[in-house]
Amino acid sequence: MDKMIKIVNEIRWTDGQNVRRRLEDITHNPMRSQEEFLMRLVRENTKTEYGRKNNFKSIRNVDDFRRDVPLTSYEDYIPYIERLANGERNILTAYLTEHISIWDYFKGLPQSRWSAQTCYDYCFCTAFYVAAHHGYLTDGLTLNLLNEPIERLASGVTVGNLLDRMMLIRDNDYKGVYVIPISVINAANETNKTYLEALYALKEQNISLAICDHYINMVDMLRYIEKNWSSLTDEIEKGNTYVKSDVKRANEIRKIMETHHIGTQLVEQLWPGLRCIMVHDAHNLSASFELLRTYCGSNVHFVFTGIGSAAGTFSTTLNIDDPQTVLIPDSVFYEFKPKEADNYNNLLTLDQLEIGHSYELVATTLSGLYRYKTKKTILVVGHHHDTPTVIIDNG
Repeated sequence: MDKMIKIVNEIRWTDGQNVRRRLEDITHNPMRSQEEFLMRLVRENTKTEYGRKNNFKSIRNVDDFRRDVPLTSYEDYIPYIERLANGERNILTAYLTEHISIWDYFKGLPQSRWSAQTCYDYCFCTAFYVAAHHGYLTDGLTLNLLNEPIERLASGVTVGNLLDRMMLIRDNDYKGVYVIPISVINAANETNKTYLEALYALKEQNISLAICDHYINMVDMLRYIEKNWSSLTDEIEKGNTYVKSDVKRANEIRKIMETHHIGTQLVEQLWPGLRCIMVHDAHNLSASFELLRTYCGSNVHFVFTGIGSAAGTFSTTLNIDDPQTVLIPDSVFYEFKPKEADNYNNLLTLDQLEIGHSYELVATTLSGLYRYKTKKTILVVGHHHDTPTVIIDNG
């Protein structure tokens, strides 16, 4: 097991270095990367249904694209989504659509294979790089709280949260590295999902990294442990269908929990090697996050992996404990509506953004979304090289 963890972390470190080097390169001249990205996208999608409809073959530059291709919203893609889910090709994009990302419980947007790889690169690989750079990608296991069921359709297209799909793929590659088996959680229902997460997490002391989609995921698990630690510990001592008997670990948990005060530092006591939590919910530095920091104490650090949505991966992390992330010039072609603007008539490009100003993001993506109004508003707070760094504007 120790050998497998070391191998996986070495792969993570190598992948992270490669993506970070690419990020450092493209952020020096982001508009060149933007133009190359867009022209390649147009060229490779000229023969798609959408490309023919919007005369992609006549587009020669960014200005042509912005003049000839209409702005879109979710409703414009509804007629295409079922066809993509059924495996049809060359509709919105020439790239294979392999996933439908779900949000708001029922709305779905397509994800191409290229988009999915970009998500993994800029959500996970850059986060692993930052964790390793600070010495937090150690030899412990990974506590995975990205555990929402993924459905596979007859066409082979999967449906659900894209981050969970990424972890499902990696779980097949790295069996045993993740504390909570994804296959077990995928088979669980909402009633016992938190129970299983808490049971598997408590059973294992050797955890050095945790990954969650929202702060509340880990807070909910910790609260469940506080409320049910006695029965969970009894099951760990005796063993059950899910975990083998471990008397030593059960006694360790009892000793910790018998003196624990509700809502106070708990993470370092239960998992003394856990030093880093990767959080994908950079949208909202909420009360849940403050509560999680209280549970964690000062020796546990956070990597906020960036701003994204079902529409695409927009920004990526730069530093530990920093919600400021950098826009990714080769992930999306960006246009921006100033927050105060009444309409979309005068959209800006990446090089026209100003620090201290907020903008609504309009995105052309690797998955066949063109000039898509994301309704996501960002605040520009600085630059990394020549590329804007941003946080979510929730105001």
